[in-house]
Amino acid sequence: MTIIANLTQSPQQPRISKLLSTSRYCSAFFLASICSIPNANSQDVLADPLFGSQTLQAGFAPDPLRIEVLAGGSMDAQASDASCAGFITQEQPDFRLHYISDTYALGIFIASDVDTTLIVNTPDGSWQCNDDFSGLLNSNAGVSFDSPLTGQYDIWVGTYHAEDIGAEAQILITEQSESEWANLANSLSNNGLSSNSSSTQSIAANSQTLGNLDSEDRILPNFGFSDSYTFAASSGQTAIIDLSSSQFDTYLLVRTPQGQELSNDDFEGRTDRSLLSIPIAESGEYEVTVSSFLSNETGQYTLSLAIDDDTTRPISRTETGQLSASDEQLESGEYIDIYEFDGRPGHRMQADLRSDHFDTFLMLITPSGAQFENDDMDSISHSFLDMTLDEAGPYKIVVTSFAAGATGQYTLQINHNDSAATPTTHSEIHRLVANQPIEGQLSEEESTLINNKLENTYWFTGTINDTFRIDLNSDDFDTYLRLITPSGEEIENDDFEGSLSSSSISLTLRETGRYRVVVTSYDDSATGLYDLSLFPQSESIIAPSSGRGQIYGIFAGISDYPGSDADLMFTDQDALRARDALINGAGMPAENGILLLNSDATLANFRSAIETIASKSTGQDTFVLFYSGHGDRVVRPSGPNSADPDGLDETIELYDGALLDDELAQLFDTVNAGTTLLVLDSCFSGGFAKDLVSKPGRMGLFSSE
Repeated sequence: MTIIANLTQSPQQPRISKLLSTSRYCSAFFLASICSIPNANSQDVLADPLFGSQTLQAGFAPDPLRIEVLAGGSMDAQASDASCAGFITQEQPDFRLHYISDTYALGIFIASDVDTTLIVNTPDGSWQCNDDFSGLLNSNAGVSFDSPLTGQYDIWVGTYHAEDIGAEAQILITEQSESEWANLANSLSNNGLSSNSSSTQSIAANSQTLGNLDSEDRILPNFGFSDSYTFAASSGQTAIIDLSSSQFDTYLLVRTPQGQELSNDDFEGRTDRSLLSIPIAESGEYEVTVSSFLSNETGQYTLSLAIDDDTTRPISRTETGQLSASDEQLESGEYIDIYEFDGRPGHRMQADLRSDHFDTFLMLITPSGAQFENDDMDSISHSFLDMTLDEAGPYKIVVTSFAAGATGQYTLQINHNDSAATPTTHSEIHRLVANQPIEGQLSEEESTLINNKLENTYWFTGTINDTFRIDLNSDDFDTYLRLITPSGEEIENDDFEGSLSSSSISLTLRETGRYRVVVTSYDDSATGLYDLSLFPQSESIIAPSSGRGQIYGIFAGISDYPGSDADLMFTDQDALRARDALINGAGMPAENGILLLNSDATLANFRSAIETIASKSTGQDTFVLFYSGHGDRVVRPSGPNSADPDGLDETIELYDGALLDDELAQLFDTVNAGTTLLVLDSCFSGGFAKDLVSKPGRMGLFSSE
């Protein structure tokens, strides 16, 4: 988490503010030394800071936080104590940090073209001075806290030479190791945050801008190349900033006039879009930074800004209507009523439909024509949709029935804009550090809701051939863990070693870059506390299949058997719908699904279908076999064995003959898919389990008598 308060000054606890003399062995002549000093003569820890204040929680992002200041002042730091060097402001600190500590180290250092000094008053009232910190250019200063306290840090930035007073400088606050400080300071200087800064453009309200990230742009620390924009807004308005790109993983950062930072990485789980909807609490100029989540990414993007007046006010309306024979009908025969409202990205919409007269069905149609549906919420007379909108324009809510021709009265409650424009006060991306466990929480206030599941997202930087184990544990919910690689490959784990409260992923990294770790639950909208850890491993581990290969399937259903006595109802339709579900819901290409219905479901066609898939599939692919029809069992001619101790073989009864479980097992062995799912809806089908799903990567679902 990152910034959790704005730049307003919080009430201060009285602290000692006089500076007493300490040993002169702790002095400016000991370069790169940090001096602990009891008190200060003129510095006032109750005075308002000159360049603002900020609250950060351990694990904040982006890291480092940078604050632009003017270094130095009229006061000689040595006048208060010989252990401090340089010229500083009298009384008022330059910056105030409120820090909520955890297991991270904390560093504060300066980047400037002149020789700077640094004085920090810590939460326990002690003082730290530094002149030159080893490794920083231009003899800049820094202090480091291995076990930082929670509380207030007051920071004075001085200049070593009087002639440099008033020079531009930046305070950098970081949790990265001291060995990275010089690189962080250099990247800031060399990539446009000082003299080489690219120009900032203004963007008008209710407009769209086309931009391009390239290698000449400045770098947003810990992210990628960046462009800057500004816009003006007034208190009471709502600003919706929408960033999209098909060429890089977008990252959006907005800084308020008082310096509060709000950020979004993946809006609604999409890596190609970032969006913030911000209620304007303070009038002034807002700064927008467009960047990429991964470093060194370039490409074109679209940035849109919409500013509305009074859009944070919830809009609620209740419609009492009736489906009747005079209403418009769908092609399938259901009557419909349509209601419209104007929506904005980031707004929240809830539609609640109830009727005592018919089985309700509710649809939402977006401005672009996408359709979302709900049938039964908690009963057949109640349908409900709850969505965060991602388009601007007119939305349609369609009230209808599940069955064709149904009529009757209903009540529709529509709420939109309700609480949706409230921005998160922390980044949705949190840093995960090896051997530093995190205590987190899935909650409606702190997590992102995607597909009815609350998610918290973390990131870490990995190097090819590094081996890690990621552990997720919770006593409050059924854990589910996802790992997303820099190239977008997804690796998942639900129940580690059969435990509902643990999920774990172990693997050797196959690429260098930033990895996302997504913490969620198996159950919809589950909440609770959890522990998340990242541990380096010494042994190489092969990553599990990511599921990013092809899906292949055979869908066989027989209702019309030869003769009339053996016919079944709807089994052929089951196969058809199973195929369509994988095409529409799981992304299986239509050409990868082989459909064998009724007289086409012969032994020869069935064997040929498996041979076709066996010739195409690889270890990255998924193979699904669905069968709905008759099943039987027969006595084994050779009697019982270890695989069939009951002495019986099970069969599926195809159109022109029976296929034994042993033969199907042999056919399965020819398919190289990494994941295989066998779904049999036939009598005695459970007996296939012992022959077919005992091997790794295979799962069976059996509905049998």
